[in-house]
Amino acid sequence: MALMRFLMTLAACLAAAPAFAEEPAYLFDALQARGSAYRASWDKLMKDVQPTPDWLVQFNRNFDGDSGNMIPVTIAGKPYAISFVCKPTDCAARKFVVMFDADGAHALGALGGRGETPEFFGAPSKDEQDALTKGFTGAAAALK
Repeated sequence: MALMRFLMTLAACLAAAPAFAEEPAYLFDALQARGSAYRASWDKLMKDVQPTPDWLVQFNRNFDGDSGNMIPVTIAGKPYAISFVCKPTDCAARKFVVMFDADGAHALGALGGRGETPEFFGAPSKDEQDALTKGFTGAAAALK
């Protein structure tokens, strides 16, 4: 009986492994897959970011630039993934923080930098704004 339980648990873990492997590790990984929900929600969000800073336009062309890990966070009981892209050679001063819902179908963003109030995109709630703001300092990881 114990062997059977062990084998069932092992089979369940092995079946779940591909799902974990499919989760993007970095923002550029999530965005490079054409046809992905992350890419579609990013493209929709970028249409709202006007005027778009040159460094963000450049990142949007080929998703090559200074960007962060996709960090899972929970806000008001709802799962998200948060990451960022920043201006090369000036990451602390110019950053775009992005947060995707659990399936990547909806994206929220904040553009800002050191010592300034961020500008929000995608109509985030107050709790989502707080999480995006924490993304500027790396404190978003504490929301897990």
